[in-house]
Amino acid sequence: MWTARAISFIGDGIAITALVLHLESAEGTGTAVGALLLAQALPHLVGPLAGVVADRTDQRRLMIGCDLGRLVVFATAAWLLPALPGLLALVATASILDTVFAPAGRSAVPALVDEMDLLSANAWLGTALNLQVAVGPLLGGLFVATLGVRGALTADAASFLLSAVVLLGVPKLPPHTAPSDRSSFLVDTREGLAYVRRHAVARAVVVTLFLGVAFAGIDNVALVFLSRDVLGAGPVGFGVIAAAFGVGMLAASIALSGGRSRSPRKLFMVGWVFTTAGTLLTGLAPFVCLAVIAQTTGGAGNGACNVATDTLVQRSVPREMLGRVFGVTSTAAFVGGGIAYAAGGPLLDATSPRFVFLIAAAGVAGVVGLGHLLLPRDAGRPGVEPGLR
Repeated sequence: MWTARAISFIGDGIAITALVLHLESAEGTGTAVGALLLAQALPHLVGPLAGVVADRTDQRRLMIGCDLGRLVVFATAAWLLPALPGLLALVATASILDTVFAPAGRSAVPALVDEMDLLSANAWLGTALNLQVAVGPLLGGLFVATLGVRGALTADAASFLLSAVVLLGVPKLPPHTAPSDRSSFLVDTREGLAYVRRHAVARAVVVTLFLGVAFAGIDNVALVFLSRDVLGAGPVGFGVIAAAFGVGMLAASIALSGGRSRSPRKLFMVGWVFTTAGTLLTGLAPFVCLAVIAQTTGGAGNGACNVATDTLVQRSVPREMLGRVFGVTSTAAFVGGGIAYAAGGPLLDATSPRFVFLIAAAGVAGVVGLGHLLLPRDAGRPGVEPGLR
């Protein structure tokens, strides 16, 4: 599972870098690049529906099917390299397949490892995701420079083929509910949303993720302005500051990869504290080097939160509901990010980059307190299911 995810995540990083570079050259507008990113993001709104699919099918077969579908999509993109509308349609299709894959992959982990090893396994899978940020863009730029855009997209298509082959080594992961016992698709979707609303841990995770990302995400809009206009960093300096966040995420995942005995609840809260500290210190940083350290701190907090979130859900939600719960958590984070991006621009225009970071830090600090109140004390303990409250 880890090998397959690492291969496909790196491929994703290659593809998005190649497409951004292609549109910047072919279209020459920020609107075109923004449309590409929007086409990639919007399909995540169907996360609750994707969770139902994950709960109703063999998850290994579903993941392999999604990989093969993305192979076809990016092979088509490499072959045709269509104009912007066609390219957006292909990217949106690939994003839908990724949205379906995600809850299947995350809910499959408890079937592959012992309960005590969940946190460690999630940390390892976190390193695979973080390779997308650390390695994907570098390879994407290299492939575009040497093989062209078509060559980079072909490499991405090949990554999905290789991932599908590797996933054949994962055991079958059949659904826990027999077809004769299932309700309709829409009823299952509503049941998943109602379950999240009633379940103490799932509800706390969804609310905290939504608000945390809504506040933390606004600094993404301001980071380039803080780096270049306030700290005087050039393009390379901005790249280093931005990459430091990914380095922190990767470092946290590696550090947690042996953490069998850590409490995911404590890790969840500590992660948000580190995210708060990193955001605040970035906004106050007088020099580029201190901004790099601050971003690394924030990235470490984000990486810890990601590991803790998956472990909290996997240990407290029954297997037959995991896909739907993970579908809702993914959508909550996406909606929070969308609000952050929509609000971050006007807030930045009305104030300053440093002020945006201070507002983000204050908001995330509030989320730390809210998460402490909402998460049950026994959340994430092995063998304990806090249940519906």
